[in-house]
Amino acid sequence: MIQAMALPNADVRWKSDLPAKERELRGKGTTWRRVKIRRWRHKNYAGWVVWDEPVNGLLVAKVQSRNEDVEWQILNAFIGYLNRHFGEDIDSISISFRDS
Repeated sequence: MIQAMALPNADVRWKSDLPAKERELRGKGTTWRRVKIRRWRHKNYAGWVVWDEPVNGLLVAKVQSRNEDVEWQILNAFIGYLNRHFGEDIDSISISFRDS
């Protein structure tokens, strides 16, 4: 699980800003595409990210794949996406790992 916390003074609304950025980049070679509301697939890696904004400023995302060998690539790609497009507004990103 990934948690990204926006800076206190940042005006980030994940539920609207992430979909807006995906729509803006769609068709321009982006590797992420929306499958459902708050569920994205990666173009090159077999897996997806399900995300939500439980409280203002906090993004919670779960990386999933049927092939565990590529989960790290999806994780890396999603964190890279957040950094590229929202990096100046992010205070911290944390990763929780639980083996089930």
